[in-house]
Amino acid sequence: MDRNTPRRLGITAKLLIWCMMLVAIFYATTSVLILRIQSLVEVSSAIVNVNYDVDLSAQRMIQQLLSLEENRKRYEILEKDVYMDAFVSDLESFGKTLTSVLARHPEYNQSWAVLTKEYAELLARSRDTGPKVLPDRTVARWLEILSEARQQNQQEMEARLNELADKSRAAERLGFFGLVASIGFGVLGSVFIAYRLNLSLTEIRRGIRELGSGEPTRPVRVTTHDELGELAQAFNSMTARLTEEEQMRQDFIAMLSHEIRTPLTSIRESVDLVTDGVFGEVNEKQRHFLDISRQEALRLTHLLERLMKVSSLEAQRLRLNTEPLDAAALARQALDKLQSTALAKNIGLKAELPDNFVFVEADQEHVTQVLVNLLGNAIKFSPPDSLVRLSVTPEPTGKSVIFCVVDEGPGIAPEEQERIFLKYYREPAVRGSVDGLGLGLSIARGIVEAHGGSLWLNSAPGCGASFCFSLPKPRTMV
Repeated sequence: MDRNTPRRLGITAKLLIWCMMLVAIFYATTSVLILRIQSLVEVSSAIVNVNYDVDLSAQRMIQQLLSLEENRKRYEILEKDVYMDAFVSDLESFGKTLTSVLARHPEYNQSWAVLTKEYAELLARSRDTGPKVLPDRTVARWLEILSEARQQNQQEMEARLNELADKSRAAERLGFFGLVASIGFGVLGSVFIAYRLNLSLTEIRRGIRELGSGEPTRPVRVTTHDELGELAQAFNSMTARLTEEEQMRQDFIAMLSHEIRTPLTSIRESVDLVTDGVFGEVNEKQRHFLDISRQEALRLTHLLERLMKVSSLEAQRLRLNTEPLDAAALARQALDKLQSTALAKNIGLKAELPDNFVFVEADQEHVTQVLVNLLGNAIKFSPPDSLVRLSVTPEPTGKSVIFCVVDEGPGIAPEEQERIFLKYYREPAVRGSVDGLGLGLSIARGIVEAHGGSLWLNSAPGCGASFCFSLPKPRTMV
């Protein structure tokens, strides 16, 4: 490999890079979404573990204070020890709750410092002096402290709930738009890659179709620098070589036809002179061999004419002298030329012509050659005692006339129907049993298309074949 050749990314590398980009986009979107969810979890945890717990504990302490105050008043009125015991129990429960809350939430030590201090002093004296040491104003102050703490806690909890709702909506939007963006980016990128690959494949398929159909092959556009681009470049190099070789072959055929035509004409003229007795009397045996020589010379002449015709069609040098012609007269003229050939094989010829005059804009010599080629093929491949029909039908649109040659031969397989119009192509089933070079149908299609018409085939194995072509009507008659 040339060291100066730049390294190119192959299709596999491109697809791998694209997959890694998709994974990276998905990972980034998922990571951001997970971070948002973690933030939501933290806010939710704070609400449950802090605000809800503080609110519940403050409410419990308020209830304990109210119960304590109620037992104290009952003791003052009834002076029963049971109420004193209940008072002390409520005071101890209140202390336990207060201690537990401050242990879980030390941030309240400062705001509850007065409550903690007074409770400690009260707890130290309560067992000696009794409930009188807890005046109403102290309970009211404690209730006020706890109520304010609970109110602040509820405000804080409400703020966190609002924050949680906002973050939830933001996470929902992020997840939705992130998912849509990831899917959109993935789909658009995949469509772009598929489009680029399909563009190269379409160009290569187009070149292969043109090459297989025998048409002039245009260079394939190189749209990428990967394996498909290298394949397109290789295809262009191959078609360039084939085009050059085809041109050399055409030039060789044209030169060979021209060089052989002159001596072949001299041979034919010499054979005619000997046959006519110019150089002395000719006996029957000599005349027989001279006839064979003349027929073979004629066959070679016709072969050269076909080769010259193919070269003219390929080089687009075919000159047409078109004029309005009677389509029925063209059909009858072609049938007359092949009448003796059909009789030799005991094949009937039938013309299906319109009652009125139908004209076409055509070159008489070349259209007659098309009809003779199609009729000759139909007779060649039809079995004895069969019928070959030639029909002339105006097209329903009124712009052209359709000629059809229908036989009762073996038919043509579907896979062979397009290839039989290629130059020098002959069906494998008839290559060894029927004479010919495979030029007749190629010449016929070239002549018809040069007139602006089209030639097509309808056939099936065992059902005969129908070769049809269209010719335009004169413009003044359309």
